[in-house]
Amino acid sequence: MDDPWGISGPDFVVLYIALLGAALLVRVIVTGVVNRRAMRAGADLAGPPPTVYQLAFLAGGPDRAVDAAIAALVERGQLRVNSYKQISRTAARPSDPVERAVFDVAHLKTTATIRASVRGSAAMRALEDGLDQRGLLVSASAKRQARTFGLLLQVGVLAFGLVRLVNGIALGRPVGILVFLVIVAAVLAVVAAVRRAKPGARQPSAAGYRVLGQVRSAASGPVPAGMLAGGVLLGGAAAAVALGGWAMYPDEELSAALAPPVTASGGGGSSGSSCSSGSSCSSGSSCSSGSSCGSSCGGGGGCGG
Repeated sequence: MDDPWGISGPDFVVLYIALLGAALLVRVIVTGVVNRRAMRAGADLAGPPPTVYQLAFLAGGPDRAVDAAIAALVERGQLRVNSYKQISRTAARPSDPVERAVFDVAHLKTTATIRASVRGSAAMRALEDGLDQRGLLVSASAKRQARTFGLLLQVGVLAFGLVRLVNGIALGRPVGILVFLVIVAAVLAVVAAVRRAKPGARQPSAAGYRVLGQVRSAASGPVPAGMLAGGVLLGGAAAAVALGGWAMYPDEELSAALAPPVTASGGGGSSGSSCSSGSSCSSGSSCSSGSSCGSSCGGGGGCGG
């Protein structure tokens, strides 16, 4: 039989296309199954009630926890926002680890740049570890194993195509289509490798969503400031931002000044501010020079061998 491996070039091309499709389908199925099992495996272990920053992490990841800390510090007057949406320190260093991490980098920085600085800090890792130990986050190791399986699958399909390609070239067969398919397989393998290398956002487990739902249900009713409900202190700006983001900040002017734009790249420019240059907005949403702020404090051909 003259065909390499007993398979003609056109038949191998069809087979290889099917393998590429099957590999993608298997990756999607395996990832989905692993994620569902990891989510159900979470069990809220006995421990102290979650802090407002743990709750913020469950609701929106590390950036939400940073936002909640900024909200708390601004509300207490330990941070302030100037007319250029820049945050600066005004009082003593706080004691909470997350608040301390935010406070230490808040020197004429925007919310976006503070997020970037604190996202990988020791305080944020400790916050994540605390949630992990209680089973409130989907197992990172399970997701990593699923991505490793997907990478090995893609590398296997790539290697299979490369071997056939080399064989076809050695026999002088036309391999134009197979070269293209091997390139596609290589790109998919690179994508799988990048996905495995990226840590990815941590998602709440079933227990984490349950805790989050209980607290949101408790907060949806009339709750006096400072009252404990669902194990979390629901009063104050920090809890509002933890549950709903900057849109829930009690002061609309400060919310507009503190919330980074959707396309934020960490810049801190502004335009059209009604605060005078160099003035700052306090938690009372008025300029420190005594003038009132406006609507916001910032602007912003062949076969396969």
